[in-house]
Amino acid sequence: MGRVLPDPDVTVVVVARGGPQGLARSVRSALEQSLPGVEVVIVDEAGGPPAARATARLVAGARDRVRAFALQERSGGDGRARNLGLRYARGRYVMFLDAGDTLDPHACKTMVTAAAQAGADLVAGRSVQASRGGERTRFPHLYGERRLHPSIADAPELLDDAMAADKCYRRAFLERQHLRFVCRLRHADLLFTAAAYASARPIAVVPDRVLHRSADRAGVPPTDLGDFADRLEILRRTGALLRARGAEHLARRVEARFTGRVLPRCLRELRGREPGHRDAFVELARGYLAELDETLLADAGRIPAIAALMVLEGDTAAAMAAADYAPRGAGRPVLAIEPVERDGRVYWPGAHLGTPLGRRVLDITDLGLGTAPLGALRLGGEVTRMRRAGRALHVSGTVANPLGRLGPGTGLSGVLEIRDRHRDGRAFEVPVTVGARNGEITWDAVFVPDAVIRPTGLADRTWGLWLRLRAGASTVEIRLTSDGTAHRGLVLPVRPRLTRAAGDRLEAYVAPTGELALRVAAEGWPARAALPALRRARREIGSGIPLPARRPAPPCDDHRVRRGRDPRLQACRFRGRRTGRGPGPS
Repeated sequence: MGRVLPDPDVTVVVVARGGPQGLARSVRSALEQSLPGVEVVIVDEAGGPPAARATARLVAGARDRVRAFALQERSGGDGRARNLGLRYARGRYVMFLDAGDTLDPHACKTMVTAAAQAGADLVAGRSVQASRGGERTRFPHLYGERRLHPSIADAPELLDDAMAADKCYRRAFLERQHLRFVCRLRHADLLFTAAAYASARPIAVVPDRVLHRSADRAGVPPTDLGDFADRLEILRRTGALLRARGAEHLARRVEARFTGRVLPRCLRELRGREPGHRDAFVELARGYLAELDETLLADAGRIPAIAALMVLEGDTAAAMAAADYAPRGAGRPVLAIEPVERDGRVYWPGAHLGTPLGRRVLDITDLGLGTAPLGALRLGGEVTRMRRAGRALHVSGTVANPLGRLGPGTGLSGVLEIRDRHRDGRAFEVPVTVGARNGEITWDAVFVPDAVIRPTGLADRTWGLWLRLRAGASTVEIRLTSDGTAHRGLVLPVRPRLTRAAGDRLEAYVAPTGELALRVAAEGWPARAALPALRRARREIGSGIPLPARRPAPPCDDHRVRRGRDPRLQACRFRGRRTGRGPGPS
């Protein structure tokens, strides 16, 4: 038997979840720390025989430094498993790690050194996650420099990073404060870290990279109703805990962050859900927002406050449209709703215009939507119908017309762009017929998908649908979406350039950004067998796969119309071309 370390410096609690490879990576990163006194406690949350075998191998490989315990049933979150790990932790400090994530080689040494030098109960460090552009730091505004705070009152912004795994806790502090994770609720990190921050004296912050989050993390969608209900319950408990500690300003910060950041993100992703699911989600959010002080809207930000007020009204469409106008990252706002004008002021449409709160929150006059150049606006449009007729696809929809600025007098024309969502500037164009009547803008297009869209099947698996309208001298960009009924069940044939082994069908779906899109999928036996292996190979060699030479696609034809005989189809000489425009948000 191996020697048991008498007094480890750090216990790393790892919850075994997912595949055995991810668990092995996590445990190995903890065992290979530059700080020698590190032990690992693995908690297997009813992962079944594969997880049990993987855990047994890890224990056998480092018996003096790795111990394992098992839960007999899943608890619905990490709380119960982490609490079990805390029960058996022997280190002077404790850190948490999710299977698949890894610690930086010097993470434990950095954290323990900072805690010892400052006498800190809690040390927070920087976590990063792989992205298409390289490495992305989570909450960079928090970890720009080394800091020491007497209490959380001196740095309330630390509550923005509610993850428990990029922090190091003095175990005596956790025991003294009886700090444990709530069980059977997801998002327990938020409550645990809030309680830890509220009690810790002092708190150290280090700018060093501590945690690498897995790029393959497959969490529950934030719009899942059960997950969202758990989040709201955790928020309620967090607000109550902070107020019980006399920290009203901290409770308001947590609530304002939900209203200003989390809720808009969820509303954007809600477009990919069924209408009934959307309404149920909004009703859950409405119940929570109704419990908050309405003055909190002022702390949430301009457009997020509109989204929250629309949720309070139960107006799902207007709430999602407000979230579209508050895009994530550097994306451009999408105006997906038609504002209204009252007494010379411009308002977001809603039922609260007769109340002082509604007039104050919904007044968007200073956004200049009535005076900004049309080409400066990115509008929202909805695909109302998608219908196959033989090989041809008929697509039609409507476009938001802010304050009636688009009309017959502007000489409307346009094209439907089918954009590679991961390669800037690569798109295929389809002419559309545009109509304007009584202020409503409509459009329709007919094309043969497998003649127009020729993906390789690997680097270009998803294609967004966008509309470019020509209105006089201006070109207006329109992001297209769907309410879930137009595209449901739509499947189109496709012929990837890497043969049908790379996919044999296109499926319609609404992306998390809200845009209606098509993705390459596999239905037949060759593609179902080959596509997973091809995609794994692409991930291993990177995304720099050269595109095969592009051939001009033939004119589209309907099964009832011979090629070139229908004037609408004759005008369509579909070619893949580089437009010089990006693919929109991804």
